[in-house]
Amino acid sequence: MTMCRALVRALVIAVVVGASTAGAQLRPRRDGVLPRARMGQQLPDEQRGNRVQLERQVQRMLYQMTRRRVGLSDAQMNQLLPINRRFESQRREIQIQERETRLALRDAMRDSTQADQSRITGYLDKLVQLQRQRVDLIEQEQKDLAQFMTPLQRARYTALQEQVRRRVEQLRRHNGRGLSADTTGAR
Repeated sequence: MTMCRALVRALVIAVVVGASTAGAQLRPRRDGVLPRARMGQQLPDEQRGNRVQLERQVQRMLYQMTRRRVGLSDAQMNQLLPINRRFESQRREIQIQERETRLALRDAMRDSTQADQSRITGYLDKLVQLQRQRVDLIEQEQKDLAQFMTPLQRARYTALQEQVRRRVEQLRRHNGRGLSADTTGAR
């Protein structure tokens, strides 16, 4: 079963990238790290199989950790999973829109000689709107969780979600630095 699908993917990617950069240090540099442009391409079958297996292990770990730390029954876990999938996909969509808007705002601000003030205002308004959507999403998620979780379980679950998100972000930042250092070094 999937648990925090986007977080799991990010965690798996961070683990896979971490493993590949660790292995890169043991091999000649030209074989160790793929250029950034190739990172989004399909993995060979063997690596894809390893990734799927690793993703399943991480999903099981998150499932067990959630069940244990939050104190959920099997019935509660069965109710949580579809709610979690739905809200995670909505959260991911807001994140994508927010990132695109921030990039567009940054580009609009770069042209200081002919900065389009109305465009910049539009981007700022969009960012506020997205923040409102994020708050509305959190509120709706809490209402849905309240249908089958106690307040203590909801608080524990929210704390666990935040802990996992922070850890994934740490891994992303750490592996991002490692990749950029590896790809910019002399060959």
